[in-house]
Amino acid sequence: MKTQKLFNEINNTLFKGTLTNKQKEGINYKLKAFDKHDITDDRWRAYMLATSFHETARTMQPIEERGKGAGKPYGQRRKYSGAIYAEPDKLFFGRGDVQLTWYENYELMGRLLDLPLLEEPELALNPLVSARIMIEGMTRGVSGRGDFTGVSLENYFNANREDPFNARRIINRLDCAKLIEGYYRKFLSALRNSGLVLVFAVVSSLLMLGGCKPKQLVNEQYVAVTDSTTVLQMSDSLQIKEWQMSILRTHFNRFIEDNFNLESKTWQKEINYDTDAQIDSVSGKHPVLSEVVSINIITFEKSLKDHEALIKEDSIEKTNVSTSSSNMGFKVEKLLDETRSVETEPVYNFSMRYVLVCIVVVLFLVLTGQKIIASS
Repeated sequence: MKTQKLFNEINNTLFKGTLTNKQKEGINYKLKAFDKHDITDDRWRAYMLATSFHETARTMQPIEERGKGAGKPYGQRRKYSGAIYAEPDKLFFGRGDVQLTWYENYELMGRLLDLPLLEEPELALNPLVSARIMIEGMTRGVSGRGDFTGVSLENYFNANREDPFNARRIINRLDCAKLIEGYYRKFLSALRNSGLVLVFAVVSSLLMLGGCKPKQLVNEQYVAVTDSTTVLQMSDSLQIKEWQMSILRTHFNRFIEDNFNLESKTWQKEINYDTDAQIDSVSGKHPVLSEVVSINIITFEKSLKDHEALIKEDSIEKTNVSTSSSNMGFKVEKLLDETRSVETEPVYNFSMRYVLVCIVVVLFLVLTGQKIIASS
């Protein structure tokens, strides 16, 4: 894929010469997600990139909404329906490439993508998860409809229609529709000029014309497609698991702080005065009969046990991730070995289709030559 040509063009047309490696990284995450989920229409790709460009303030990375929903209805513990929720203890303000908001939208996306987005809305800031949310919400994906507003890219970019202005309705009515249409046209031009979409079509066409085909072409394709897809899925799963672990560590550190606060509040001091004795002329109080300092040991021990349970849980998560990582490495190694074994035996056969094409070309040249001779 000629991503460098794409980057060069949008660096001039959209980023005014300031395109950074971080922005390139964000674009690459989305291009890989498009490939994985068979988003081949260059207009769909361009409009999703334009949407991310606008919604992420040109960072091309998943971001949190500025102000985290302060002053907005979704910045409170309130659902879109108006109902107030107590659990989970989270606020569902804008996050990700498309600024996912509202309790119901996090709940729906979590169910469609099989991710705990309600319990861990921070997952929407993971580039892999964010790209999946964007694709699912803007196309007729798992749900068969546009999940954000009911309409999708299929409604505005198809065989009979190209409408980047009204396509804004997929996200947020017609807010900044003309501005995003301008971004779309610049991304579309860059995608088409870089050949990112057309390259596979050209290669496929050449293969259909015939030519030299490897003797084990079917076996080689099967190994490459099956194993590489498996590795990509495991890689995604591993990165999402690591992201969940980082969130778990944050919650764990907060829990430890809560334990210390709890311990400090359980100190008690009891002073008993001898009211039968005479009042001290200096202090103006009865003499102290006894002082008792106590700690609520039961509460502290319970917190300590919870603390230890979290440590064990965190260790289990680390073990699971290590195992997934080793399995992933094994599958990559297997893919490389099998591909190498095919390449070391380059046995080629000329297909009958290639021979027929050559015969037609020769006959055409002969007939053309005879006409030239006759006319002269």
